[in-house]
Amino acid sequence: MKKLSKKQKLIVNICFLLVLIGVTLAILFTSNKELNFKNIAEYIKTGNPWYLCAAVACMLAIIVLEGFSLFLIVRKLGFKGKAAKSMAYASIDAYYSAVTPSATGGQAAAAVYMVKDGMTAGSASFTFVFHAVTFTSAYVILTAAAFIIKPSLFLQLDFWPQFFIILGVATQLLLVGFFIALLLCHRTILRIGNGIISLLHKMRIIKKKEKWRTKLIKEIAKYANCVKQIKKHKMLFVNVLLLNLGEHVLRVLISVFVCLAADGSAPFRDIFVLQCFLLVGYSSIPLPGGVGIFEFLYLNIYKLAFSERQFMLSAMMIMRTISYYMCMLVTGTVSLIYHLITVRRKKGEEPPTETTSVQLPEPPSGETTEDIAAEE
Repeated sequence: MKKLSKKQKLIVNICFLLVLIGVTLAILFTSNKELNFKNIAEYIKTGNPWYLCAAVACMLAIIVLEGFSLFLIVRKLGFKGKAAKSMAYASIDAYYSAVTPSATGGQAAAAVYMVKDGMTAGSASFTFVFHAVTFTSAYVILTAAAFIIKPSLFLQLDFWPQFFIILGVATQLLLVGFFIALLLCHRTILRIGNGIISLLHKMRIIKKKEKWRTKLIKEIAKYANCVKQIKKHKMLFVNVLLLNLGEHVLRVLISVFVCLAADGSAPFRDIFVLQCFLLVGYSSIPLPGGVGIFEFLYLNIYKLAFSERQFMLSAMMIMRTISYYMCMLVTGTVSLIYHLITVRRKKGEEPPTETTSVQLPEPPSGETTEDIAAEE
């Protein structure tokens, strides 16, 4: 069977996303009589416009913080590109993450444009690996804070919301544990990974054993390099971590502001904690933007804060429109514009290049991926 090209995969993902959105909206509108465009319009009309503007501002600020965090990393690598380019990379990352399962396409797409702008493939890859480590760490910090602020809210939830929240927390902790393990014992992880590959090969789940083994070695080396760089550049890690933590807080505040727009006396602390639970709950599900599971969790989580279902449904649609659909429109537009700028760039114009301010390390202990493979 012929493999799909990148453009074909993107088209398939977008079509799948549109179908998913259509089915989700159809189920929501047909199964909830309180949910209709009239009620949503009334919510916006009677709500405090300043809170709604604040929610939109939070969405835009998320993109800016994302871009600035990438800017700090690439500058440390010696890349002389302007901050505006990092904002474009952040938009490309956000857009492609929104239309691909588990946000898997965003970083790869942004890395392509980084390479076109003069970065090496290794530096572009390192940038997003470093960002992924800080992003995940910030997620864990925010989730922990939510449990500390008001743990009783979690205990009041039904089984399925609790299940998805626990699944999300477990996923984030496993990722952080993986990064820590790379710092302490990357060889052990490599041996475990090779053992799993051998087992899957014997079970005939995978065919090309050596191909998977080589891929594993490269990925382990790449992440181990990143962890080693974090040890060398602790302040860069702290700064990017704080920016990512700020992004997560802004994602929570979008929901807070949307709820406050219609009810200024809405329980701020409860909404903040519930939204943290919601974010971690749907983030681990491999669906584009968590479409479907997000709506399910929202209705089952937010009923602890609001008894009026009409209010809750309208707030959900407005919040989702700002945080996901509007964000996708903004980042998609920026991505398109930057793509056009890139393809029209004059052939004689040299893109910004990297300096030698920071040299990317070899795999841990100065080894190459071939050395690691030979020892295994």
